[in-house]
Amino acid sequence: MNLRLQIQKQNYDEIVEKYAEVQKIATELLATELEKANINIMQLPSRIKSWESVEDKLVKKPDRYSNVEDLNDLLGLRVICFFLSQVDEAGEVVKKIFDVDLEHSDDKRLSLPPEAFGYLSLHFQCTLRKDMGYPEELTNLVFEIQLRTILQHAWAEIEHDLGYKTVLEIPRYVRREFARIAGLLEVADDSFETIRNQLGIYETETLQGIHDDTAEQMTLDILTLNAFMEYSQAMNNLYEDMAKLTGGKVILVGAEAYLSMLVEFGIETLGGLHKLVSEEHDHVLLLLNHALQFSDLEEITSNAALFYLFRAKMVWGDYTEKEIRDIYYAFSEDMKKAENNARIIMGLRDEFGGLCK
Repeated sequence: MNLRLQIQKQNYDEIVEKYAEVQKIATELLATELEKANINIMQLPSRIKSWESVEDKLVKKPDRYSNVEDLNDLLGLRVICFFLSQVDEAGEVVKKIFDVDLEHSDDKRLSLPPEAFGYLSLHFQCTLRKDMGYPEELTNLVFEIQLRTILQHAWAEIEHDLGYKTVLEIPRYVRREFARIAGLLEVADDSFETIRNQLGIYETETLQGIHDDTAEQMTLDILTLNAFMEYSQAMNNLYEDMAKLTGGKVILVGAEAYLSMLVEFGIETLGGLHKLVSEEHDHVLLLLNHALQFSDLEEITSNAALFYLFRAKMVWGDYTEKEIRDIYYAFSEDMKKAENNARIIMGLRDEFGGLCK
């Protein structure tokens, strides 16, 4: 190692400790702010260049890199996103929390010719903000943040790995193959973004339909049942009236355990469930008020609404005691519980003057 490199090695050993502090600060700050912005990313890796990598650049490009401090990517962070739109969203977060040198930053997506396919990534040259109280010895250190999608990251890593492992120049047909793959992945990224947007529209329209109780043809499953329990206006009206009786509140919980009971009643769509709520709303309040004579319940769960809806349907419905027992047995697979519930239903039916066969 010549004298110049020996001096730069000493400089590297000194500066790398400071960069380790910046790495910790920048990574933690970026992770926190991305979470606050509700940007769900895949990974946030970071690295400090090894001396071997730095030495290689100093030797191969002495005109450009005469000192270790000339390297603006000595510390690098990568924000690996799931979707294309997240790259720009995360980029706005980066510009907000760091001082970004836009003049020396690079959007590879814009610099690539329109007829070409290849490396796509957003690169920012950053420093810690001076107005956030960090020591000047840290705020003077430049680092790079790269933002890309998973597919862009996969292509870049494979292309880099294969490209650097050969001592020969990569043949034109191989470079063309890399470009073709880049094109395919670019189309895939666009398609994933489209699917994401379509699902977002579907979710918004579906939840609005559930809220307005107009999604009647939608099949009941765990997801649609829980969405109905949370967003249906008819169900929320029932919660409100139940809470008035108890003097407390209704706590929303998962309703998946009651899906099989709905099946036993032949209710397989949101329309069927909405009809049940509408028809039995007042009966549920009668049953709850009756139960409050024997307890001082204040907080109840949303599943209590389903519990009393089923009970009301059987009390005021045209079911025999055997049919009621069979329904409860199919739900609980416990004959003693099924028989006990059937007796309770028949007793309530007598008390409220409901139908009885």
